[in-house]
Amino acid sequence: MDSRNHSFSEPNTSTAIWLSQLRWIAVAGQLVVIGFVSAFLKISLPLIPLLVIVSGTVITNVLLMWWAYRVRAGKPNAGASATDSSESIGSQGLGLLLLLDVATLTGLLYFSGGAANPFIFFFFANIAVAGIMLSRFWMLVITITSVVCGAWLLYNATSLTVFNNSPLDPQASWGVTKLAFLIAFATCCGVLAYFVSMLALEVRQRDRKLAIAEKERERAQRLEALATLAAGAGHELASPLSTIAVIAGELSRSFDKHDIPDKVRRDFGLIREELNRCKDILHRMKSGAGEAAAEHLHPVTLKEILDDTVTAMREPNRVIIQMERAVGDFQALLPKQAISQAIRNLIQNGLDASSETQNVHVLSTIVLESDDDRTWVLEIIDQGTGMTDDVIRRIGEPFFTTKEVGEGMGLGVFLTRNVIQGLGGELRFVRGVQGGTQCTVRIPLES
Repeated sequence: MDSRNHSFSEPNTSTAIWLSQLRWIAVAGQLVVIGFVSAFLKISLPLIPLLVIVSGTVITNVLLMWWAYRVRAGKPNAGASATDSSESIGSQGLGLLLLLDVATLTGLLYFSGGAANPFIFFFFANIAVAGIMLSRFWMLVITITSVVCGAWLLYNATSLTVFNNSPLDPQASWGVTKLAFLIAFATCCGVLAYFVSMLALEVRQRDRKLAIAEKERERAQRLEALATLAAGAGHELASPLSTIAVIAGELSRSFDKHDIPDKVRRDFGLIREELNRCKDILHRMKSGAGEAAAEHLHPVTLKEILDDTVTAMREPNRVIIQMERAVGDFQALLPKQAISQAIRNLIQNGLDASSETQNVHVLSTIVLESDDDRTWVLEIIDQGTGMTDDVIRRIGEPFFTTKEVGEGMGLGVFLTRNVIQGLGGELRFVRGVQGGTQCTVRIPLES
């Protein structure tokens, strides 16, 4: 088994500071107990060995705090980057520190009655801390070490007069009582380690899910704001562009009545082409931003959607659709215009990434999730050069594009994903086995 849990994160300065504070409490408690027993209970203790052991904890704790605060002082945003490698003390470092604490507790108990001392149950505290902060490997190491130390204290320790009649006194002979205590102690250590480890794992997984959900919520808010901006921009720019288009049309008709130089005609033709391009861009922005996605749902077959998608493309002959007749005839409640535009964007990206002699294959299937739940799965496979891992991670970000300047705005996949996710679906990109890119669209169907 791997020594590190998949959901385990390396301890950081915050964890180290928290542990150092806990160790200061332990040091204070040890000194209070030693002073109380010696001064008020009049029990003779070997003070020098005990104070030397406690001073070892003090020295290591000072070094731990010095390291933690030094790293944090050098990082103004240390609290915002808990996973930074330079800020991580490492599971191994804290594991060794907790092992030292187990050894310290063993030493204190050795000079104060061994297993007969009720404070032997403080081994449980070290196991609990290890289960919360460290990986399962280190938690197991701490647990086994604690059991071994407890067994050793039953056999060898400094006897105190107050514990002479205890069956757990190191000088007492081995019998049922000692054996039963050792079995119970080892069992409690194991049970505590297991449940604390499982609880810590659940807490880490929950925190990770909450963090992911928070990031998704923030991303959704940003995308919603950008979609609103795109729709508003499309609406505001539509009026002046329409006016320009009307005037351009009137000028075009007047050109036939006058002798206009060829250069002026070419420039005017370029104006008309750019107007049409702007009109197409605004249409895609408005539809992708939600205008088409908000259309009423109507019963439509999957074949009708794909036919409408391919018919409006520049090179429909390069799109190869593979779909069984039963799949194509399946009728569902879907926004035909929005989905057609979304799928068209993905297929066009595949065509742009492939050479002029290569085709884009579209595989259309229906997956039966349960008796009543069906999902439409579209696999769009191109034969281009494929995408790097960095591009796959960033694809779908607003205004991110791998096309040349002037060939794309970087909004196609972003707007397409808006439509698909608005229908409860998902969009995923992976590198093809034989090169190229495979885009998978999953849309739940309501018949």
